[in-house]
Amino acid sequence: MLDSDEFFETFGKLDDLTYSDGVIPKKYKELTGLSISILTRCEECILYHIQGCLAEKATRQEIIEAIKIGVMGGGSITYPSARLAFKTLKDLKVID
Repeated sequence: MLDSDEFFETFGKLDDLTYSDGVIPKKYKELTGLSISILTRCEECILYHIQGCLAEKATRQEIIEAIKIGVMGGGSITYPSARLAFKTLKDLKVID
């Protein structure tokens, strides 16, 4: 998509800039992104932000707490998204 349309190229650059280190460190932005992804039930986003959290050396406990924040924001309707996140963490051997 990025190569075929200026809008998506521009949006991608904005996303990269938004999630880069700034006053708020990138690690915390990735954790926030994970919470938002749980809340919005975006499966691709959940996977993307879990990878980002791990790349930024977020701890297991920090990632789990970010998942919980997303569930608190969205309620029980977000349980399937939380299950996907936990399954992903298990598959990646982040949790047992």
